[in-house]
Amino acid sequence: MSRARTPTALPVYAPMLATTAPLPRDEAHWAAEVKWDGMRVLVYVPGDGSVHVRSRTGAEATERFPELAAVAEALGDTAAVLDGEVVALGVNGSPSFGALQERMSLRRPAQIQAARHSTPVTLMVFDVLNRDGHDLTRLPYSARRARLLELPLDQEHGPVRTPPAWLGDLRSAVEWTEAYGIEGIVAKRLDSLYEPGRRSRAWIKHKHRQSLDVRLGGWLGEPRSGGLRSVLVGLPERGALRYLGAVGSGIGVHEGEDLLVLLRHLETDVSPFLGTPADLGRPDSTVHWASPALTAEVEYQELTAGGILRQPVWKGLREVTPEA
Repeated sequence: MSRARTPTALPVYAPMLATTAPLPRDEAHWAAEVKWDGMRVLVYVPGDGSVHVRSRTGAEATERFPELAAVAEALGDTAAVLDGEVVALGVNGSPSFGALQERMSLRRPAQIQAARHSTPVTLMVFDVLNRDGHDLTRLPYSARRARLLELPLDQEHGPVRTPPAWLGDLRSAVEWTEAYGIEGIVAKRLDSLYEPGRRSRAWIKHKHRQSLDVRLGGWLGEPRSGGLRSVLVGLPERGALRYLGAVGSGIGVHEGEDLLVLLRHLETDVSPFLGTPADLGRPDSTVHWASPALTAEVEYQELTAGGILRQPVWKGLREVTPEA
């Protein structure tokens, strides 16, 4: 008869955050990791066979990702607190944030179980904050990385992986991630301590595309179905919004339905934009205005000469859902 394992009491952490800045020139003192386009999580494994997953803001996320029970199976009676990113990998091996958003929107257990096969997720682990009750945050990155690699977490065909890092070679990391269509890299000083809850310049994020927080001032609807085609976005200016364009790419079906509910509560007869946007005269869409109470993140290639976002991609709402 096997003895029940006693769980290790683990402290609660807040994730350390990276700063957007130019990449450092002294590459020898830095490591580079992939910047995964997913959901940041802290994973608590007390060593008794259970797993507890928390979002960046501390919201409970365990039931959304039952695949991550594999972390406890891999660690056995080893207790740990892991920092990582949940991603949904596409057929080419690159993260698909749209697929992940579809998965994150599911709430019913039967839907989540079905999605384990249709839209599986993978936990990319990049740091260990605690091991068997011993706090590791005061160790430098290089030492924590060595402790992380000691853990049997890298499953080539499983839902848990420990991705490689580039030591002292940031440029190769940039080139590799660009070639594979990955969002960017995070450069981390080899001597950096883990600073829970702080945005630190010891971690620098570099994206291949630019991102922007925008306000939602309306949407384009499907004339027949009434569904959401795209959202109209802008930046606050002189008590109104300066129009930046319509964003539809990246909005999943379920997220679009949820977003439409929020926008309809804010619908108004008056445009919040300065002037009338010039590109809304489409016969296959209906125009709706909304009070600009919602903020979202979008990525884009560049701003056109007319001040419109080129190739915008929806990344998600800010300050509404727990993951924002």
